[in-house]
Amino acid sequence: MSGVQQKGCVSGKKKFKILSIDGGGIRGIIPCKLLTDLESELMKRDGENARLADYFDLICGTSTGGIIAIGLALGLTAKEILNLYEENGNDIFPGKRRTMLNKLHCFFTNKPFYSRNQLKALLQQTYNKCTRDGDTRLGHAKTRLVIPTYNAEHGKIHVFKTAHAEGIFRDYQIPAVDAALSTAAAPAYFEPYSFTYTNKGTSDKQTFNNLVDGGLVANNPAYIGLIEATEALKVSLHEISLLSLGTGLDNFTTRIHPKKMGPRYWTNPLNKNGIRLYNAMASAQSEDIDNKLSLLKRGVAGCHQESFEYFRIQYTFNKGEAIDLDDTSNHALTIMNSIAQQLFRTHGAEIERRFLQEKKNDFQPLKTL
Repeated sequence: MSGVQQKGCVSGKKKFKILSIDGGGIRGIIPCKLLTDLESELMKRDGENARLADYFDLICGTSTGGIIAIGLALGLTAKEILNLYEENGNDIFPGKRRTMLNKLHCFFTNKPFYSRNQLKALLQQTYNKCTRDGDTRLGHAKTRLVIPTYNAEHGKIHVFKTAHAEGIFRDYQIPAVDAALSTAAAPAYFEPYSFTYTNKGTSDKQTFNNLVDGGLVANNPAYIGLIEATEALKVSLHEISLLSLGTGLDNFTTRIHPKKMGPRYWTNPLNKNGIRLYNAMASAQSEDIDNKLSLLKRGVAGCHQESFEYFRIQYTFNKGEAIDLDDTSNHALTIMNSIAQQLFRTHGAEIERRFLQEKKNDFQPLKTL
């Protein structure tokens, strides 16, 4: 089904463009730097007021990708979000500056590795400048948003959304900062996130408890974005153009004897590249979604005509090059910026040709603030 048949559906006159950004902690610098370079070219072509939100009909992001996605949808430049990471990484993940023994202490005392206070303050400062009253909600987004998280209190997936289709009004009043902190509440790194907010214009209070990182659900949220477009917005598959950005892939491999792969092996916080169980699940899930979308696009062995446009950009770390989710060292920052520049040189022109030639379809939310 295509064309505007009912309120909330999307016109098929243009490609329906989706931007999806993976989770990955501080490695969000990689897609954010790539997007910064792309946006810089947009500004040269279309003027200083050009924003990526003007070119994508839907943006989805998980964890660190959710932080970036929300910022872009609110109309921030990719450079502003990149600065948040590069200039404040050591404030968000301060334990790295002290000692890895801090993590071991947290492990045995059953405490998270980090406090989210500094991250929350930075996001409030960054997001809340997008509105005059400094009370920025998801409903202030300039394009559609889809942000997955997991509600541990109820044992259910919760996907935060803008009010972009019939019956989808549940989340548009949620503060942008709270949505970002929910999807980025990585187990062990941060406590599960709880918050209460009041709907604007009413005294109605809503409470969420124990929300956990969206990476448990969809570290690569591209498929969630695709389903949102085809099912909620009734966009025909052949009208979709999907850009999916990874945060770096560290393929999990091991030659350790199975008898040595007990609980300590999988959950040891002192492992060089982070908690093995978390990294293995996140990278496997991201790759699985990529495989499924590639299969949907071209069929088994790629022998069918393309059913929709799908472009996945993911860097595979070389041996010894992988970066932990909380590694804010100068060495790590240099590597991530170098990777992003390499991706831009290799794929920048193609991304611009496929996704940035014309602005998105007009977005009119069904509920406004």
